[in-house]
Amino acid sequence: MSAITNVEYFFQLRFDDVVHSLVLVSMFSPPDQDILELSHHAAYICRHGGPDALTVVDVKTINAVVAMVPDYQVTVEGNIITPENVFSLVESLFLKLAALRGAPGEDKDAIDDATDAVD
Repeated sequence: MSAITNVEYFFQLRFDDVVHSLVLVSMFSPPDQDILELSHHAAYICRHGGPDALTVVDVKTINAVVAMVPDYQVTVEGNIITPENVFSLVESLFLKLAALRGAPGEDKDAIDDATDAVD
């Protein structure tokens, strides 16, 4: 079973000659099923479990890294609402931001500047 968690920290335990690499995680709730189905499984809206949802897992059980960002909502008037303890799953956060803004160091005018210098 897969779960969405927040990694608190990594640590190792040694029993005799065996070292176990472990992770203390705080669990998120399962996604809101109504929103998940309405969005055709595109919007994963979860609640953070906080200190009551702490557990330890083997580091080898981590199979993906995602971002859980606050689920901001914008009203028709343009006001931003930040519901308490509601998060949205974002996969490949850097790639999505780079696609919106452009890759770091990418200067669209650099080619024009280089050709101007030749003239």
